[in-house]
Amino acid sequence: MKLIFLLLPAIALSCTSRDKYFKFVDYYPGSQDTNVILTAPHDGWIKLDSIPDRRQGCYDNVTKTCNWRHDCPGERVTGKCNAVTNSDLHSSILAKQMRKTISEKTGKTPHLVVSRLHRSKLDPNRFKDDAAQYNSVSDRAYDTFHGIIKRVHNILAARGPAVHFDIHGYVTHATDNWTEIGYNIQRSRLNADNFTEEESSLRALAARAAARGIQFDDLVRGENSLGKLVQDEGFRVVPSPEYSRPEMGTEGKYFRGGYITRKWGSLNGGEIDCVQIEFPQWIRDDTEFYGPKLGSAMATWIQKYYPSD
Repeated sequence: MKLIFLLLPAIALSCTSRDKYFKFVDYYPGSQDTNVILTAPHDGWIKLDSIPDRRQGCYDNVTKTCNWRHDCPGERVTGKCNAVTNSDLHSSILAKQMRKTISEKTGKTPHLVVSRLHRSKLDPNRFKDDAAQYNSVSDRAYDTFHGIIKRVHNILAARGPAVHFDIHGYVTHATDNWTEIGYNIQRSRLNADNFTEEESSLRALAARAAARGIQFDDLVRGENSLGKLVQDEGFRVVPSPEYSRPEMGTEGKYFRGGYITRKWGSLNGGEIDCVQIEFPQWIRDDTEFYGPKLGSAMATWIQKYYPSD
């Protein structure tokens, strides 16, 4: 079942008749007893001519900051304040397939939130000024997307530990052709074998796992990791026991997680962890085949680390 930000008494979500921008966000409610939420911020398809395309901002060399207004004064510097506008094609369809399998395996259906505006008009995985670039429609759609997440998180937090999966895709480094699991740990830190739970979006889980004798390194890329479970389904995965460091690839590129991972994970406290997962295009092009495999791995991880009554 899909709702577009309608009244949901079971989890206290609501909107008003004046909130006309809710139509740019799809919300699929989860079971009342679920402790899982998925988001897909970059597979939107709506391109309104009334919303200007997001563009490169002006870089202030003194403050080292970006001005994202379209009429910003100053220079647009190569390599600074770039606006990524390509979509993560079919990532929301993959998220739906994984959600379906998680529901079948655990008996509890996760929540799912999907942004419907194309990334050239809105990027919910950024701070608002970069994401919406001061357009009133995009700005309101951004608030709606994150507002739904906040309401769901409030419900999940009241019940105990929970997990948020942020689903993405990439086309920029297809040579390595692997699935990238991001816990907000920098690529350089993974390559140097020098990272800690304090910098990750899994801080809450790390504390619980440590009490069970599971070291953080093992949780991130060892036998007790999500990467191991996805690897066992036949995928190349980083980090995982097989590919513990991005530098083990041909190009060695890796996405550690973005704004959603840092904002909504346990990096700054709380009991809700967040994991960003990046998939190559060939996985997203065959979601009916790969979605259940990925969903099965995620369901096993959920049952192990996020059991709910």
